[in-house]
Amino acid sequence: MAQQNNGCATGCGTLLALVALGFVLAYWQAFLMAGLLILATVAVVYALLQQNHRQLQALVEAADRRVRQAPCHIKESFGVIQSVKLSGNLQTPRIDVRCRTLTSNSKKLTTEEVFISLSPPAERMQLRSASGVANWLSGGGIAQLEDLSVEFKAVKVAMECLRERSWTNKALGKIDGLRSSVIDTLAKAKGNELLEGAIPQLQQALDAFNGEREKLQLANHNAGEMLRKLHDFLSVPEGIRPILNFDVDQLFDPQRFSVLEQSLSEVVLLNDAFRQLSENRLA
Repeated sequence: MAQQNNGCATGCGTLLALVALGFVLAYWQAFLMAGLLILATVAVVYALLQQNHRQLQALVEAADRRVRQAPCHIKESFGVIQSVKLSGNLQTPRIDVRCRTLTSNSKKLTTEEVFISLSPPAERMQLRSASGVANWLSGGGIAQLEDLSVEFKAVKVAMECLRERSWTNKALGKIDGLRSSVIDTLAKAKGNELLEGAIPQLQQALDAFNGEREKLQLANHNAGEMLRKLHDFLSVPEGIRPILNFDVDQLFDPQRFSVLEQSLSEVVLLNDAFRQLSENRLA
C-alpha cells in the first residue's frame, strides 16, 4: 500500500511539472517580458539611489567645510565639531558627526571624542545653508555657539591652550634630548684635544637650549593656568555666564604659538650646525 501511495505521489509530481513546463513554454514571452521589466525597474531604482547618494555626499562635504572646528555644546559639554561624514548605505544613509569635547580631569581641562550618528534631514537642501545645518545639528543634540557669546570665546581659547600645552610637552621632550647630547659631549670634550676647541660653541648651544627650555616651561605653565581658569568659568551656571564677559585678546595671544614654533625651529637648526661642526672636527 505504501509503495502504491509513493508511486501515485511521484506520478502526480511529474504530471504537475510537465503542466508547469508546458505553461512556461506557452507563455515564455510573457515571462521574459516580466523578467526584463523587473530588471529594468531594479536598475532604475539603483540608479536613482546612487544619484541621491552622490547629491547627499556633496551636501555633507559642504556642511563639513562649513562647521569644521565650530564651537558647540553637546551632551552637557562644550567642544568643537571636528568632522561631518556620510556613512551607511544607499537605502539607509547616515551622517556621522565627530566632536572633540572638553572634559575636566582633576580640575584640568582635557578632551575626549564623541561620535553621533544622525539621519539626513527630511529636506536635504537644508544642508546647503549655515542656518539649515545649524538647525539640523540642533535637532541631533549638537548646538553651535553664537560667535559673540562668552562660551564661544572660552571654547576657542581652551582649544588653543590644549594645543599649546600638548605641543610644548613634546617640544620639552625634544629639547631635553638635545641638552643631554650637548652635556654628554661637553663632558667628553674636557681633556680631548679633538673636541676641546668646540667647547665654547657647545656651551653656547647649551645656553640656547636652556633658554628655550625655560620659555617652553613658561608657555606650558601659562597654558595650564588658563585651562584651569576656563574650567572654573565653564563650571559657572549658564544663567550667570553671560554676565562674565571677558576680552580674549587680553587673555590669550594667538601669535604666541607661532613665535614658540619659530624659536624652537631656530634652536634645532643651531643644534644641527654644532653637530656638523663636531663631526668635521672628528673627521
